[in-house]
Amino acid sequence: MKPSERHAWILRYIAEVEPHGVDVLNSAFVDAYVEATGANVRIMLWGANKCAQLGRDLTTMFHSRQLKRGRVGLGGNWQPGFPKWVWSYKPAVKNRDVVL
Repeated sequence: MKPSERHAWILRYIAEVEPHGVDVLNSAFVDAYVEATGANVRIMLWGANKCAQLGRDLTTMFHSRQLKRGRVGLGGNWQPGFPKWVWSYKPAVKNRDVVL
């Protein structure tokens, strides 16, 4: 899948499934992305699987102003081996303004 197709998929997923935003620790989002794109994935014993391509796509979309991002702390849910915070991504424009 081309980057532009992956980016359109991410925007559609957020609009249809996770309107309050997505992050790389959201197992359902990561798994759906891997299934839709065929991206390589590293299976984890607990938590969300790791997909480097997804992280690169989200960062690229942020830098091209398709997405905005903010830090989300894991607070009381934090456990050793997990980050203490992650970036959460939302569309940079209203859904009605996104042309897919």
